[in-house]
Amino acid sequence: MPCNLVILGKDFDIDAFLAKTKLKGFFKKHRGELLFEKLPKGRKTQHSRIAIETSTADFDNLDKQIKDTIRYLKRNKEKLKYIKKVKDLELAVLDFGIKLKIDGKNVVMQSERYPAELLKLAGDIGLDIETSIYPIK
Repeated sequence: MPCNLVILGKDFDIDAFLAKTKLKGFFKKHRGELLFEKLPKGRKTQHSRIAIETSTADFDNLDKQIKDTIRYLKRNKEKLKYIKKVKDLELAVLDFGIKLKIDGKNVVMQSERYPAELLKLAGDIGLDIETSIYPIK
């Protein structure tokens, strides 16, 4: 899951969005669907959500995730500009999944840098950027 473009909204019409943009989503959930299919009496989703993979680079390769995502944004920029026109969106974010490097002994601080090219592309399209840090051993 290293880098995904996540788009969600309570009344977000995923199917209309995908039909209009022709983007390929690898994960989608409509509002009201079960959060976890294996728990039929479990919680239901509060938002309609799509996650589109922009990079398959591993959790310990943020540089490749960034390069792949820049390439994806450039290749799909015109399609992605439609995000700004969708009124029912509550979130459109590039989520970079990375490995926690802090171990308390050898590494006591972690910071990540995102290049201006990525920030500009994301900003022009209307995307936020976040980093999700996982304690992978």
